[in-house]
Parts: sequence; C-alpha cells; structure tokens
Amino acid sequence: MTGITMVDVLAAGALAAGETTPAWIKLTPRGAFTARDGRRFDTTPETLVERFDADGVAVPIDIDHATVKKALFGENAPAVGWIEKLEARADGLYGQVVWLDEGVRVLAARTHRYISPALKADDAGKAYWLHSAALVAAPGISMPAVASANPTKTETPMLKSIALALGLTAEADDASCLSAIGDLRRRIDPAVHQETLTTLSATVAELDAFKKAGRDEKVTALLEGALTAKKISPAQRESYAALCATDDGMVQVTKLIETMGAGLPASGLDNKKPGDQLATLSAEDREVMKEMGLTEEDYRKANGLTAA
Repeated sequence: MTGITMVDVLAAGALAAGETTPAWIKLTPRGAFTARDGRRFDTTPETLVERFDADGVAVPIDIDHATVKKALFGENAPAVGWIEKLEARADGLYGQVVWLDEGVRVLAARTHRYISPALKADDAGKAYWLHSAALVAAPGISMPAVASANPTKTETPMLKSIALALGLTAEADDASCLSAIGDLRRRIDPAVHQETLTTLSATVAELDAFKKAGRDEKVTALLEGALTAKKISPAQRESYAALCATDDGMVQVTKLIETMGAGLPASGLDNKKPGDQLATLSAEDREVMKEMGLTEEDYRKANGLTAA
C-alpha cells in the first residue's frame, strides 16, 4: 500500500507455551523512536485511536504483512486475529485482540513471536493511521515478544481497572495494588472497626462527664447566689437543681432567677420539722410555683409541704 510504513514492534505481553493468548498487546511506543534498521518514526497514540474510532473498522492481524503485500496482487491474505479496540496509554498504543484459531496456533508454535504494525505516516514520519498489524519473526524494536520462551508479566485490563478502583494510576503495578488492598482491608477490619467504636464511646463518655462536672459547678454557684440574695428559699434549692440537670433547664432557671427580686421574705421553713410544715402556701411560694409551671400538689411534694 502506498505510503504505508512497516515498523516491527514487540508486544507488551508475553505468551509462554501452554498459556492463553494475550487480550491486549502493545502496537507502538509513544513519541519518536528509531527502529533497529535506523528508520525514524513518531507516534501519538491518541491520534491513531481517534482515526480508528472514526473508521469503525476492526484492524486485521495477519502473518508477515500478507494484507499489505499479497492482497495488493489479489492473493489470499487471511487474518489470524482482529484488533477490536485501540487504547492510548502512557507508554504507547495498545490493541485489544480477538485471536482466531490460526493466530493461537502460530503463537503457541512461536514461529512468529513479534507484532509489527503497518502505519501510514506523513513525510516527517508522523503516524496518523494504523492500517493493519502482522505477526513476524524478526522484530524491528527490542521489546518483549507476544510469544516468548521467557515470559514476562502481561498487563491486563483487569489490573488496570483494579488500580483505578483503588485510587491509583492505571500504570500501577501488582505491588502497589496489593499494598492498597491491604490498607483497605485494615480500614474495614471488624476488629479495627470495633476498637475505633470503643475508643470513640469512651471519649464521648469522658466528654459528657467533663461537661456535667462543669455544669454542676455552675448550678451550685447559681443556686448559692440565689440563696444568698434570698431569691429562693433553701427548701426550693433541690427543685431548682433538678431543673438544671440539662443545658436547656440551666438556661431557663438562670433566666427565672434573674427576673426575681431580691430579699425574698423568710419562709419560716429553715428550722421546721416535717410535722410542723406549713399547711398553706405564701404568695411568694405561689409565684415561684407559677413560674416553674408546677401544680400545688407537685410543688408541696417537691418542697416537703403537707396540706392542711
């Protein structure tokens, strides 16, 4: 094909005897590179992906570039695999391949261990179209083979997906993924979770106790001040203290005491015994009872007063 440049490029994955064919293979490196025979090329994977997506046509993988060499003369040039998807990655252009039986056989036999793309490029060597690819015996660039006697780790879409799900980059290796999984497991370990809850509960209890101690101190100061100013009687202290058991109650009692006038007349209860308690309520008692929203019966019970 006029304008097509053959570049022998090794695939990213490796296939040893008995292994399955790689689903993704590396087709070209990214950027400018020089082939083993001295030819210079420049590839931008995104450009090739864009052209592939626009065409909407699967790219064939053949043997020794039969699609380019033989098809021009009407000769048989069968595909041994189809590139169904292209993907631009940090280190180059990758293709997702559906291998046919002949492709699987050739890779297993390792007679053609390398991948070679047929690229169409401009005069400056800038590639803009991936026409086809071929399994070849002699590579143009020193990178791992598709079928190798000494296999290396194959990059798979699953590993990439796992890395992204873990918040890592798509290029993260196995060790990074395993480390992230270990961190995740420690975060959701039931024992760790329970320990965190226990610590939190103890901390909350400690804060509540500290808060209560502070409030009790304020309540004591408030009521002692009210007694000194004769705004409340000693018999009323316990009732007011009970109302101050909550923050809201403390606020309400504080406001109530602030509205009371000073110099509350002596109730006469300080030296009284239970049998001598008043049969009737004073005007001041009834005013306090009204402010507190208590019935006469509740007020008498709270202050130890008995009915006549």
